[in-house]
Amino acid sequence: MTDGWARVNGRLSPLDEAAIPATDRGFQTGWTVFETALALDGRIPHLDLHLARLAASCAEALVPMPAGLADEILDVAGRIPGRAKVRVQLSGTGVRVVMAEPVSLARFGAPVRCVRGPLAEDPFLSGAVKHGSRAGWMAAVERAGVDDVLFVDADGRFTEGTTCGVIAVVDGKVYAAPADGRILASTTVTRLLEIAEEQGIPVVRQGALAAGPWDGLYIASATRGLAPVATLDGEALPSGEPVGRALLEGLARAMEQARL
Repeated sequence: MTDGWARVNGRLSPLDEAAIPATDRGFQTGWTVFETALALDGRIPHLDLHLARLAASCAEALVPMPAGLADEILDVAGRIPGRAKVRVQLSGTGVRVVMAEPVSLARFGAPVRCVRGPLAEDPFLSGAVKHGSRAGWMAAVERAGVDDVLFVDADGRFTEGTTCGVIAVVDGKVYAAPADGRILASTTVTRLLEIAEEQGIPVVRQGALAAGPWDGLYIASATRGLAPVATLDGEALPSGEPVGRALLEGLARAMEQARL
């Protein structure tokens, strides 16, 4: 049992009792788009950016974007005290699922295990679409027994991960791949780069070389914040470099201010 809540086509229920139609072609085939955000005591920082990104995914994947979605999101988020993971998933046939469930504080900034993998671009949808057809990605994570696969492009640079953005610190500079249509425009990466600039840390909008070296390698997501990569392809990486620590502390402060 979980303490979460969900609305399926507007109908509220405990998360464990929520159900979608078994015949829905969108969920049967992965013809869905989704968005994930972190709620803090019912507040969702930058909800407008999440909705804009969801609307862009809907437009490209030909999925209807319903009206009044923000109200449903805030309703389920407001039912969970503290930190909550909020997920919206929309089907090409019009089914909508809005859910929220508690997320552990221990996840924030905790080290992760990753492997490298090749970036394979979809010929029909751009990488900026957050769609539900991710069976290959999930199988790769399970097969490797890690938290995430970090994708490497033809130039040998990191782009993004299966559930995250990728940030590297090299010679005191923060590297992150540009949101150029090949990858999702991560709201967490965007906020971390803003924090870096506020602190006077140089930012390079280019993926770091996947072969290294780096002062530190991290993944970024709504629920993990900025998490250091402890092992990459089974090899232990150094930890504790100061730039990543400063970014994580800055993000924690920004999240605390968002509660107020």
